[in-house]
Amino acid sequence: MSFKVRRFLTAALVLSLFIQMLIAGFGYAAWRPKIAFSSTRDGDSEIYVMESDGSKQVRLTINPARDYDPSWSPDGDRIAFVSNRERGQEQIYVMDSDGGNTTRLTNDSTHQEPAWSPNGDQIAYVRNRGGRQIWIMDADGGNQTQLTKEGKNRNPAWSPDGGRIAFRSLGNIAAGLFVMEKNGSNPVRLAPNMNITSHPAWSPDGRRIAYDQSLGLWPSQIHVVDSDGGGQPERLTDNLPTKWGPTWSPDGGTIAYVHEVPIRRTTIHLMTAEGEYLKQLSEVHGGDDTDPDWFYLAGWSVSPAANFVTTWGEIKKPASARR
Repeated sequence: MSFKVRRFLTAALVLSLFIQMLIAGFGYAAWRPKIAFSSTRDGDSEIYVMESDGSKQVRLTINPARDYDPSWSPDGDRIAFVSNRERGQEQIYVMDSDGGNTTRLTNDSTHQEPAWSPNGDQIAYVRNRGGRQIWIMDADGGNQTQLTKEGKNRNPAWSPDGGRIAFRSLGNIAAGLFVMEKNGSNPVRLAPNMNITSHPAWSPDGRRIAYDQSLGLWPSQIHVVDSDGGGQPERLTDNLPTKWGPTWSPDGGTIAYVHEVPIRRTTIHLMTAEGEYLKQLSEVHGGDDTDPDWFYLAGWSVSPAANFVTTWGEIKKPASARR
């Protein structure tokens, strides 16, 4: 190993240890992975956040209207969400990660399902004006541009490198889970639409996409498929009960999802990336917990053992390489 390489690795290790000391000493919450989610526990749908282990659940929005479907900005400073707080029409809003400084980004028709680009400059979303289609806009609401024009398209999700967008398509012959370029070109189907295919979520390394899909009369379950179109979709969860809305952990080792039992309330649960059940994150109460979105600071990840921030690079391999 050359001197330059040793010096680089030493500097990276020192920086990692320094950041760990900062977190341990000062509790820098912005560098800790959190899960934002929607809950009706207080009577109407509001936005909450919790730690990755399900602790410290904090309510961010307080409004008699319906606030739901949170999406973290890549820097963790803001959360986009949907609300019908003005004139009863669903629009996309953005707020600080502590719930302050709420701003409306959209104005006419119905806008839903916001998804931040990895660089934080743009937000993909669904607009229902003459049919549900996927649009894109600047993070301040400007330059709204339509990407899809055929069928009914929903659930946009950016690839980690920002070059592609996964989405579901209904209402045309080639329905199912698709991936397209960020400008809307070259759509490629990755999985057929067996009744309903929804909520795609990219793994942090960009190699796989988790999604929920119902098979015939069976309830929705979590599946994964290679993002390059190779291989066949793989089902991760069992037939009962219904499971949907997957979101990946920062290290790609676990997936949080919505667990829905008939007659009972929905809760958020956790499993490994291979489908092994781990734990329940949100407890049963008088409402439903849905729409989980896992935040992590871009370029950093969390050690599953110590829950410390570390750099992967030359020091650690990503979880996908350790399996």
